[in-house]
Amino acid sequence: MKTKDVRSSLYDIPPQVRRTDAIQAFDSMEFPLVEIEDQDGLIGVGFSYTIGKGGRAIKQIIDQYLIPIVLQEDPNNIDRIWRRMWMETHWVGRGGIVGLGIAAIDIALWDLKAKRANLPLYQLLGGAKSEVPVYNTDGGWLHLTEDELVRQSVEFIEQGFKGIKIKVGRDSLHEDISRISVVRGAIGEEPFLMIDANMKWNAREAIQLASRIEEYDIFWFEEPIEADDVTSHVELRSKTTIPIAIGETIYNKFVFQEYIAQGAADILQPDAVRCGGITEWIKVAHMAECFGLSVSPHFLMDLHVHLSAAVEHSLFVEYIPSLDLVLSDTLTLSDGYFSPPDRPGHGIAFDQENLSQFRLT
Repeated sequence: MKTKDVRSSLYDIPPQVRRTDAIQAFDSMEFPLVEIEDQDGLIGVGFSYTIGKGGRAIKQIIDQYLIPIVLQEDPNNIDRIWRRMWMETHWVGRGGIVGLGIAAIDIALWDLKAKRANLPLYQLLGGAKSEVPVYNTDGGWLHLTEDELVRQSVEFIEQGFKGIKIKVGRDSLHEDISRISVVRGAIGEEPFLMIDANMKWNAREAIQLASRIEEYDIFWFEEPIEADDVTSHVELRSKTTIPIAIGETIYNKFVFQEYIAQGAADILQPDAVRCGGITEWIKVAHMAECFGLSVSPHFLMDLHVHLSAAVEHSLFVEYIPSLDLVLSDTLTLSDGYFSPPDRPGHGIAFDQENLSQFRLT
């Protein structure tokens, strides 16, 4: 079997709500998309994303360096293709823009393979469970006032979400503590409450906050420190009982390995787009399981519902409806859970008419 054709395109999908955190704003979602067609006419669809910068560079990497590799290979040999893409771009890659391009190809290959097998992606990858609990991040953005934060948090819990995540990293530590306190008081003791600093602090600052909020039963403290600083996460973890979650800004399995080896995290949050695709995501997840750690993927719920359902030790899917504007069929919350689509492949159904209006030329 040989690859018949590979096509790429680029879109810019606007966010449906204003999204801000401690270090950045989510201004737009650049969305490189890849279609891989086999000799039987089946098409696998993959994609990547940015939060406003780098989309054209990712597409250029895909077009110039990655598509020629795929066209030379049997699309069933996904691990071989991944390794070739990694090695033939390693001088300028090993993460970042190149990794985001590799991910788009890799996701398309897995979608195609699942379609050829006539299986939903989660079953092809392991099929550990048929549903995954969901927490909501889309009402916890940093620009919201305390009143807005409380109102939306309560609404989401009433809608059935198992938990909520709020952003921290305001100008004053007292503001962060107050926001955590009022949200916990409003939603009660039972729902899960997570906080996310988006790498705002150094170890000393993160330890200071953690020591002040242990009474609020925080389920995890996410990205408290620069993600490349494994040593500071070790120090933080030794001085708090709050579980430390990390992963959205880690771009390959070797850094995840270092976090595990040094005991620097409790929960790993690989993002299939940012860590090089499904191939790497599954390797990180299995590595985590070997050391008794859980995984809870970052963002892209429409894809990650499959990956979370594929492995037994996943915790949640993160609710941020980034693609709903261009989908003809969206995930439905049922008693706090998402179930992956039972269609062959990843089952993400794009509304081509809506999607086309955001295409960049």
